[in-house]
Amino acid sequence: MSEMYKVVSIDNAVLYEEYHWSVDRILKEINRDTSDSWTDYDQSDWKDGWLEWCEGDYYTIPSLKQKGDE
Repeated sequence: MSEMYKVVSIDNAVLYEEYHWSVDRILKEINRDTSDSWTDYDQSDWKDGWLEWCEGDYYTIPSLKQKGDE
């Protein structure tokens, strides 16, 4: 079974919602709506991709943000 991460919706239009996403689901979010020249993030660098492109927009992964703040 793949590791699951708690993902929290921070979209103002949605009340607090908590999800449990696999790394594959997180990668889908990171790599969605990208251009043809985009190089997809993968299992080796998904944390960097999340923190660069997704964290704080519509979702947050509290465990990554805490580690990134250290």
